Amino acid sequence: MEIDLPCGVHEVFTDPQNVTYASTGVTLPATGRSDTRSEYKTRGSDGAVYSLTLTHEFKARNRVVASLRRDSYMADPLRPTQNVLVSASATFTMNFPNVVVLADVQALGKALHDWLSDATILKMLNGET
Repeated sequence: MEIDLPCGVHEVFTDPQNVTYASTGVTLPATGRSDTRSEYKTRGSDGAVYSLTLTHEFKARNRVVASLRRDSYMADPLRPTQNVLVSASATFTMNFPNVVVLADVQALGKALHDWLSDATILKMLNGET
């Protein structure tokens, strides 16, 4: 199936969205929406703020992005009596031309998803290429 873009009408994911962080479920209600972006955000039971952002851009090349961010406070190693804000994010991006069959792009995304095991992610975080 080739890309058939609606004229100004875009579907949105359900509200809320759910993710699992460190074996704990996190429910993220929608906090903002536009034709090209949806944002979901919540404070988790661990006190951290979780943000899920979904965006798309349809032009000569199409780009769809899902990004999950976690903001939390931790003790400053140089000043243990003070906390500092730290954040981390993980992003999944698919970039493809208008003429591609969506099932091919979906298969490519699934292949990368399946490759990203816990062990593979840890290897990447430790600098393996």
